[in-house]
Amino acid sequence: MVCTYTCVAEVWLDTSLVVSGLGSPKGGLLHGLRWRGGTTAIIPSRRMSVSQSLEDTILFDKTYASMLAGAIGDAMGGPVEGWHYERIVEAYGVVNTLLPYDQSPDYHSHFAIAPGTVTDDTRLKHLLCQAIMARGDLPRRGDVVKTLADAYYAAQTDLERGFLEEYVLGGMHGEAKLIWGGQPTNGLIMANSPLGLICPADPERAFALSYDVDFISDGYAKYSAAMAAAAVAAAMRPQATVASVVEEVLAASQAHRAEGELARQWHWYEHVFQINESLVKRAVEIAAHHADVFSLRAEFYEHLQVSPLGSEAGQTLAVALGMLVAAGGDLRQTLIGLSACDAQAGLSACDAQAGCVNYGRDNDSYASVAGAIAGALQGTGAIPAGWRRTVEAANPEPDMRALVGAGASGSAAAAQNADIGHRSHCTDEWGSPEFGV
Repeated sequence: MVCTYTCVAEVWLDTSLVVSGLGSPKGGLLHGLRWRGGTTAIIPSRRMSVSQSLEDTILFDKTYASMLAGAIGDAMGGPVEGWHYERIVEAYGVVNTLLPYDQSPDYHSHFAIAPGTVTDDTRLKHLLCQAIMARGDLPRRGDVVKTLADAYYAAQTDLERGFLEEYVLGGMHGEAKLIWGGQPTNGLIMANSPLGLICPADPERAFALSYDVDFISDGYAKYSAAMAAAAVAAAMRPQATVASVVEEVLAASQAHRAEGELARQWHWYEHVFQINESLVKRAVEIAAHHADVFSLRAEFYEHLQVSPLGSEAGQTLAVALGMLVAAGGDLRQTLIGLSACDAQAGLSACDAQAGCVNYGRDNDSYASVAGAIAGALQGTGAIPAGWRRTVEAANPEPDMRALVGAGASGSAAAAQNADIGHRSHCTDEWGSPEFGV
C-alpha cells in the first residue's frame, strides 16, 4: 500500500527537519518573519536560516523545486500573456528565456518590467504560504481571508490594492459577492500549489483542503483548482510518474464527489458534471498522439477552450497536465518545449515538443501550474541555474528557499495534529536515508 499523508507526516516530524529562528510552529505568526512596508508578500528575515539537514531531504528539494519552477513559468509566460501562439512564433520563434515586459505594470500582471518578474499568480501563492505559516497547521478559509485583508489594508499603492481588492471583497462578502462576475477563472488554481505541498503524497487530502478554503473560484473552477492541488501532492511521491499523477488527480476528484447513481447514468452526466475530467482526458489523449508542437497546439486550441474568457480554470488544468504528458514530465519541455541539449544548441536545433509558455493564451498561469507539478516531480536538479538566478534577482523578496523552510515548520504542526498511526501501512518510499529519517 502506498504511503498516505498520515505516514508521510513522520518525515516532517523527524528531528532533522529543524528551521532555526522560527520557534514553535504552534505559536501563530512565526517570528523570524517580517513585512516589507507596502508590499504584499511575506519576507523571511535575514536571521532566519534553514538547517542543512532539512535542505538535504528529498522532501525539501521537491517542495522548493515546485515553488521555484512555478515562479519561473509565471515569469516566463508573463511578457507574452494573452498572445496567440502564431504571434509568439512571429515575434520570437520560441520563447526560451526570461524576457522583459513591454507592457505597463498592472493589478493582475507584473509590478515591475525586469526579466524574471513574477505576476499575480506567484504573489497570491506567497500570500497563501503566509496564511499557512500563520495558522501553523492546515489553513482554514478564514486564515486566507485574514491574510489577504491584512495585506490589502497595509498596501500603500493602488497597484497593490487593485491586485488584492477582488479577493478581499469576495472573502468579506461571501455568497453575497459574485467573485470575478461569476466567471470560472484561474483565481485560485494559479496559486494553490502550496496546498498540495503541505499534503505530500495525499492528493485526496490536498483536493479537499483546496475545495474547503476556496472562496476565490466559482462554479466548476473550484474543482479545477482542487485537482491542481491534488496533482502537486501526487507529484511529491518519490516514485511518482506522469501517468500516476494524472491517474491520482482523476481519482481524487471522483472520491470527493457526492452524486447519485441515477445522475451518473444520465446521458448528459459527463457534459454537465465532469467538465474538468473530460478536458483533462481530452488533453492527455491528444498529447499522447502528437509529437509536433504545431499540430498539438492547434488541437488544444480547438478542443480545450471552454469560453471566450480564455483564462478559465478548466482549460488551465487541462493544458498544464496535457503539456506535462507531451513532455514526458521533463520540466524544460513542459514550460518551453526545449530539451536540455536543444536549449544549449540554440533555436535552430529546437525539437517540436510542446510547452506552456509558447502555447499562448493565459500562458503564464498554464506555466505556473505546470511548473509547480513538474518541479515537484523532478526536483531542483531539473531547473536551469540561469533561470533560477534571473527570477531570484528580479524578486528578491520573499526568499523562496527560506519560505519553503518556514512552510516545513507549519507542515510539522499539521502532522502533529493528524493521526500518525498505522505505520505498518507505509512503504519505505519515504524512509530512505535521503529523507533524513
